[in-house]
Amino acid sequence: MQLANLGRKMLVCMLGGLICGETFLRIGDRFLSAILPLPVIVGLSVLILAASVTYAVIWHLKIKDNSNLISKYWIGAIRYGIAFDLAMFGFQKIFHLQFTSPLAMLDEPFSSLSSQWLTWSYFNRSFGFAVVIGASQIIGSLLLVYNRTRLVGVIVLMPILVNIIFIDYFYELDLGVQIHALILFAGLIYLLLLDYDRLIGFFLKHETRDTSIGIKNNVLKNTARLSIIFMPLVFIAVNEPPNKHPKLRGKYDVTSIRINKQSKFTTSSADSVLTRVYFDIANECVFQYNSLERRVFGTYELDEQNGGVTVSWHFPEKMRLIPFKGKLLQKNQAIVLTGLMGADSIYVEMSK
Repeated sequence: MQLANLGRKMLVCMLGGLICGETFLRIGDRFLSAILPLPVIVGLSVLILAASVTYAVIWHLKIKDNSNLISKYWIGAIRYGIAFDLAMFGFQKIFHLQFTSPLAMLDEPFSSLSSQWLTWSYFNRSFGFAVVIGASQIIGSLLLVYNRTRLVGVIVLMPILVNIIFIDYFYELDLGVQIHALILFAGLIYLLLLDYDRLIGFFLKHETRDTSIGIKNNVLKNTARLSIIFMPLVFIAVNEPPNKHPKLRGKYDVTSIRINKQSKFTTSSADSVLTRVYFDIANECVFQYNSLERRVFGTYELDEQNGGVTVSWHFPEKMRLIPFKGKLLQKNQAIVLTGLMGADSIYVEMSK
């Protein structure tokens, strides 16, 4: 029992110290670095954690009275630390201090952006969406600091924080950001488990209103329920896959080109010289002429038996009357595209 009591005290104190220390570290690094050196901010954050662990031991060994009141203080520190941190995040979104992307970077090719900058650029695209997320964090934080609405606040903030954790991990944000989110999430889990009996009773034991349509046959009833799983899989299985030519799909650099039997330099700056070709899913095809601004988009059809290929262009408008008809052949390590682009004959060697 003594060890169990020590474990509970250590848990609540460590969570309180971690959350308050991490919150101070993040806010100090962002807003106090002008008056406090970073080593001092880090040192104070570590000191908060060390003091909380030390207090847990002192609490267990020396303080016998008011244990319940002390526990409430530490739970209050967890609630306040989480609420303060997430509310600060919320206001940063509203006042354009988060989800900002450099304008110069936004003009770079999409594929050159890191996962983190792609994420930031996506959220930066809609200020209204950022306001909704920020306001949700602020409202959830306010609910969390009032005892009567504490559980509602936990339930509001939990999906927000789970989403943040998934974004941080799968879009490869900084490790420190991921750890910070996990610490806040651990605090929310602790607060949620304080109402474990109420939650079990409400979600699993409380009788819900009967909305059954009265099907008596259990096999038929469960088949209908599980159809939400197997019927979508059936539709997907019978649907034609969009990647019809997986071996061809890719981005190709033009290494050699002849137009009307005249060789052209692929390093030329002329806008009539083809420099890159894309074969994509859904039979999409793109010809690029020296620049991202000079591209034609179309749909190709390929006869894999004889290599016959046709491309019907749909953008820009003027290219719709100039289809490409020819052949796609393998030549050593290169792919050769020959045929007619309107009235012009072309011969193109490409490397993937």
